[in-house]
Amino acid sequence: MYAHPATIKLFTDATWQFAHSVLLNDQPFSNAETALSKHYISEYYEAIPAEQFTKTVSAHFSAYCQRVLMARKYVDRSPYRYIPRPYIWLDRRNPKGFAGTKKWYERMWRRRFLQRIIAEARLEMQFSKFSDCVNF
Repeated sequence: MYAHPATIKLFTDATWQFAHSVLLNDQPFSNAETALSKHYISEYYEAIPAEQFTKTVSAHFSAYCQRVLMARKYVDRSPYRYIPRPYIWLDRRNPKGFAGTKKWYERMWRRRFLQRIIAEARLEMQFSKFSDCVNF
């Protein structure tokens, strides 16, 4: 099993369109800048193990888009922040670009996971109180 190049291209193009519209306000870029940006995005998808690609590519796409939205939100909080040219921001070797959003994303998921556990524990406590009253 392997990830078909056409599938990687499809997700790369969709990711580029999303990032281009959200982060870069649909600014025009040269063909070379666009091609290099898409190359960096395709590296993200190519890193997914082939045996897991079909099952997880949608989750990876969603994660990429969430990370882009997190970056947009970060930039919007201060007039002194900005997103550099896409081929710079999308380069995985740039710790202040897309690569830097990985920690933010992981922190967000840990927080959501803990919130879910706390909510389930509260629900279980309420249910046990209710069942104690019913069994009385």
